Amino acid sequence: MMKHIADGKNLEKNWQKVRNLQTQAKILIFIQSHNITDMAQLVQTIETINKKYKDLADNIRKAERRLDTLSQHITQYESRRAHRAVYNEYAKLKDPKKREAYYAKHSAEIEAFKDARDYLGAVMNGRTDPPPIKDWKAEQKKLTAAKYAACERYYALQDEVRSVEQLKGAENIMREDAQKRQYTLTQGMEL
Repeated sequence: MMKHIADGKNLEKNWQKVRNLQTQAKILIFIQSHNITDMAQLVQTIETINKKYKDLADNIRKAERRLDTLSQHITQYESRRAHRAVYNEYAKLKDPKKREAYYAKHSAEIEAFKDARDYLGAVMNGRTDPPPIKDWKAEQKKLTAAKYAACERYYALQDEVRSVEQLKGAENIMREDAQKRQYTLTQGMEL
């Protein structure tokens, strides 16, 4: 029974050794891939990675906000276009009873047209020319592609940030181990 308990403790130590070696290998790969030769370069590399990471996150948020706005513009334009015929028919009616009956039957479409017309009127800042729907769709397509490319770079940098965090954690662990060894050596010399 005691043998199995001892084996379990040794297994834990062995796993810890393997984990430490894996971490050290990742650190070495990170250092070599960034050609880091001293601590100043390491600090500068970490700052650069963090700045790129933050900038990419900001750019992605800006692109998402603009894409939401463009989506709303396009949706309102499509709504106005889809309900224009119903609204035009309603506007042509002169007889109040027929107009009221038509409105009761098609109130959702008429109100959707009015909402879209008002929204687009506000977006177009009072201009009467047709909305630049082709430009909006082209910008939406371009921004979507740019956003996906930025997301790929963001996730790659996220992995680098994790590596940097592991590097910082491993550095602290190695420093603590070195201090423990130094303390143990000084204790041994005193005896």
